[in-house]
Amino acid sequence: MKVIYLQRDPLPKFTNAVVTIGAFDGFHDGHRDIVDQVCAQAKIVGGESVLITFDPHPRQILDQDPSNIYLLNSLEEKIYLLSETNLDYLVIVPFTFGFSQMVAEEYIEDFLIKQFSPHTLIIGFDHRFGMNSLGDIQLMHAYAENHSFRLIEIAKKEDEKIKISSTQIREAIHLNDFGKATRLLGRPYLMMGKVVKGQHLGTQIGYPTANLELPEKVKLIPNPGIYAAIAQINDVTYDALLYIGTRPTIGEHLQQTIEIHLKKFHGDLYGQQILIEVIEFIRPDRKFENLEQLTDQIKNDDRKITDILFRYHLTEAGQKRSPKIAVVVLNYNGEKYLREYLPDLFKFLPNYAKLYVIDNASSDDSVLFLQHNYPEVKRIILKKNYGYAEGYNKGLAQIESDYFILVNSDVKVTEEWISPLLLRMKADPNNMACQPKILSISDPESFEYAGAAGGLMDLMGYTFSQGRMLNEVEKDTQQYESAKKIFWSSGAAMMVNANMFKALGGFDGDYFAHQEEIDLCWRIQRAGGHIWYEPKSRIYHLGGGTLEYTNPRKIFLNFRNNLSTLFKNVPYVYLIALLPLRLIVDFLISIKYLLSGKFILFFKVIEAYVTSILSTLYLMHKKDNYNSLVEKAKIGPTQISGILRGSLFLHYYLFGNKKTSDIGSQYLD
Repeated sequence: MKVIYLQRDPLPKFTNAVVTIGAFDGFHDGHRDIVDQVCAQAKIVGGESVLITFDPHPRQILDQDPSNIYLLNSLEEKIYLLSETNLDYLVIVPFTFGFSQMVAEEYIEDFLIKQFSPHTLIIGFDHRFGMNSLGDIQLMHAYAENHSFRLIEIAKKEDEKIKISSTQIREAIHLNDFGKATRLLGRPYLMMGKVVKGQHLGTQIGYPTANLELPEKVKLIPNPGIYAAIAQINDVTYDALLYIGTRPTIGEHLQQTIEIHLKKFHGDLYGQQILIEVIEFIRPDRKFENLEQLTDQIKNDDRKITDILFRYHLTEAGQKRSPKIAVVVLNYNGEKYLREYLPDLFKFLPNYAKLYVIDNASSDDSVLFLQHNYPEVKRIILKKNYGYAEGYNKGLAQIESDYFILVNSDVKVTEEWISPLLLRMKADPNNMACQPKILSISDPESFEYAGAAGGLMDLMGYTFSQGRMLNEVEKDTQQYESAKKIFWSSGAAMMVNANMFKALGGFDGDYFAHQEEIDLCWRIQRAGGHIWYEPKSRIYHLGGGTLEYTNPRKIFLNFRNNLSTLFKNVPYVYLIALLPLRLIVDFLISIKYLLSGKFILFFKVIEAYVTSILSTLYLMHKKDNYNSLVEKAKIGPTQISGILRGSLFLHYYLFGNKKTSDIGSQYLD
């Protein structure tokens, strides 16, 4: 985005410019929708997207009592926010009393048409301009009908909604309701300023602060008090304690200051620009008897703010307008799959996402193939084959993103497969994982075994899916076309909140492969997160490409990892009843393998149990560790979805329910 200060910088010669005009104070989601429309129209007509705004704000010149003006943004903040859009030009017009005295026709002809030659003008229904605000939308329509430009009028309902939102944002800040302000703005409330010299009181009590000087005197400053905040300096972010007040503990009638303490920051800040996002109000400013009491209170504030910001970071991706997305493929000796399926993955990658391949020390030519054919794809090379679970853990630890999309190397994607997942995740900040509809590459009209239309679990811990009961896979007849909360998202293709993934310890690395996503999704739900199936996204999975479903190694891993998942996530009081039942049913399954001549599979089930029993003390230790991570990452009450009230085997063999859709809704949560 190029910033042009009218009367100082020359205007380019616009061709097919799509223009909008306004103060855009606060630049909240309603304003952003207008800018998105301007950019979209400019792309259609092959022109430039242009936003015209004014400095100072017109009310500062025209209002009889400018002391009652409280702006949500300074000019610097507005430029920063607009720079994150796809705008081509931001034109800043000096607003003077003389400018305000242009008659309406002069405003349109000499200012708007002569200087900007707009192809399209996008404005609100009650847009006023010219001397005494006599110009209105009807006059604009008259010029548009005379073919001077095309006029797109923002609907009255939407225009009023934008104005109401701005009023509600100011009210929310006045009431210290920064959660509401964040929702209305589509981001936290901003303050941007320069660090100036202070009195070093913070340094004396162990909490050094930077004193902030704001460039705009009419900027709306939150009420005096302590706030949880996030600060950004030179594109690096820090959790922070924000103080606004008059420091009553050290004196009376002192000037109000804005001070910020940056956690884990060391260095000199004087003269630097800081951007502050206000996350939550902690307490009002107050006077303490002495500095010792003040220090004790700040330590308490610090602990509370640390906890608040930790939880905020877990859900902030769902509140961002444009979150960072990393599409990540884990590869081990999968050159043939990369050759077959990576081209579509690369072709259908949206511009807001980055593609990574984590290589588990492949011995084939996978890495060489990527280097020669896809140098744009970011590569993370591991020193050995850590398996699916730990391989992803080690690779994802090196990626900074808001969302991870984990994709098997044997997956074929479709053109619009990411955007529905993103929309589902952003629909609620507590949505933490999501999977697409997974169909079979070998039989595109059928679901694929690994995840199908969303993972479920029965009361004994046996897993199945919408579209797959035991080994019976359904044809896709559009029977699962509604988005739905599920128990687990398939690891073949899953979108997951990156901060939550890391906060919960990622996958259990001991699993190597299989059921690690079920264990993770269970922990996510215990922490208050939601898991979703989104049918508007569709992909195709080869299935068994890396390890066949009847492979003895897979049977061992499935039984061992499933037992581990139950042990870690089910409270001890329920395990006392559950584990003996599981032992009986699994023994019957192993006998079935034995009687059918599958001796190796029989022994693999027995091996899984022996291994699990010998690992009991270790599993108890892991259970305590993961329970601690879940409790720390709590973002809401535990609400487990996707549970079958009863036994999968009873429904399948006794009740004859061969399809998930055959099971009555009263049995499925």
